[in-house]
Amino acid sequence: MSKLARSAWPLAIILGFFALIGYGISTISFVSTTFEKRIFDLPFCLQDKCVGDWLLNFKYSLSIAKATGDFLVATATAGGIVIALMSYRANVNTAALSNHIAHFSIFQSYLNNEISKRNRIASSSIDILRWYNHIFSTSQGGNTNVSVEYRRYVESLNDLISQSNEQATRAMDGSFRYTAHQKRVKDFLRLTGIDIEFQPRNDFFEIEGQVLDLIGGVNRSFCFKKEVPEIIVRKYI
Repeated sequence: MSKLARSAWPLAIILGFFALIGYGISTISFVSTTFEKRIFDLPFCLQDKCVGDWLLNFKYSLSIAKATGDFLVATATAGGIVIALMSYRANVNTAALSNHIAHFSIFQSYLNNEISKRNRIASSSIDILRWYNHIFSTSQGGNTNVSVEYRRYVESLNDLISQSNEQATRAMDGSFRYTAHQKRVKDFLRLTGIDIEFQPRNDFFEIEGQVLDLIGGVNRSFCFKKEVPEIIVRKYI
């Protein structure tokens, strides 16, 4: 049974209940009036006066039936509108969830393909769902716009790179503290589901470069350029 049919059942029960009561009272009144006034003893007549007298005798019985019919029509109309809105909302939610699943599948396939091209990144070190939800935090509701949080995240990542660029530029005799830089990068990337380990300097910079290139590729493929800035160039390597 469809959701629409299940939603209509309560309305059908309510309509049936009031129809039974309303038309039942009307029928009882009609039968009672017929016997009380011995309507069946009257001669058959279709003249205006006869019809008028007949309707006058059953005025209240017919009024009850009419009121019941009007009530049932009004209730059915209102209930039909409510059921239609519920069905529309259910269809919208279903479509939104389907779009979310399809969009995530595309994102996942793209990311897995890009990871396979980079020899210093392991797929197990990236939480794809967490990264996706960071970018598209309202995707389950059908909205695949880039979240404000992710835009700020990329801006902050550029700020981190700029900070290290500046420190490396001012460093004397190779005194740039790459271990502190590693910790900042490691902690920051973990916010979006990317986990990299501490490595010797050159190894870390190579891994970091591939990760930043991956982030840039994702941003260019799934985010509008005007919303998310490009990853800036590293000068500390």
